[in-house]
Amino acid sequence: MDLTLLLKIFLLSFVQGVSEFFPISSSGHLVIFQEIIGFKTIPLVYNIFFHIGTLISVLIYFFRDIFSIVKGIKEKENMQFVLLIIVASIPTGMIGLFFKDELELMFSKPGVVGYFLLLTALIIALSKYIRIKKLNVYAVAFTIGLFQGIAILPGLSRSGLTISIGLILSMGFIFSFRFSFLLSVPAIIGALILELDKVPFNDHHLFYLLAGTIFSAIFGLIALKFLKRIILKEKFHYFSIYCFFVGVMVLMLFK
Repeated sequence: MDLTLLLKIFLLSFVQGVSEFFPISSSGHLVIFQEIIGFKTIPLVYNIFFHIGTLISVLIYFFRDIFSIVKGIKEKENMQFVLLIIVASIPTGMIGLFFKDELELMFSKPGVVGYFLLLTALIIALSKYIRIKKLNVYAVAFTIGLFQGIAILPGLSRSGLTISIGLILSMGFIFSFRFSFLLSVPAIIGALILELDKVPFNDHHLFYLLAGTIFSAIFGLIALKFLKRIILKEKFHYFSIYCFFVGVMVLMLFK
């Protein structure tokens, strides 16, 4: 067992589990930490399994919601919610299918992360002060899905953008929180399907990949619980301060 490799995976799992749900960009932080600790061996493969871990944490955390929706699928409210998820998934899927390769090239450029973290900070800050009303709910869902697709760029936070857009479009804190993370389920599954052929199925890597999955799931569950408390206290915009300072730091370190 390579303890150094296991420690690096533990650290990256922590980064993934926390930053996937906190609106601070998991992809951006993984790029930065991989650069800092020098862990560049098949990073995309490990990212895939880190995302499996955070997917598991979403499924566990929202199990009651998912079970309730599936059980009462014929009810109008649940049917509408499923349709909203489908509508929002369309732009996300289109961006992933047609622009994935071009966008992935940016994952090797740490300096780019700084600019996108500053943009994330701006959008989160705006969610505190701007409210746009009277938009069709399906148009809102499509817009949220569009921003989720764009958030594949390192430094743009998926949760930060989707929750912020939900708030800006007057969907409220609880709906925006719930919709953002349930919307992530088909997005993560779709991304995993596209990347499965890159997974090295051999005994040496499998142990470390599974370790990364478990660590990410545990840290993800903890992060979700804390994030909901922060959202209920209407302090979501505080994350813009963090993103701003980290963005500036990244631009200074990786010019």
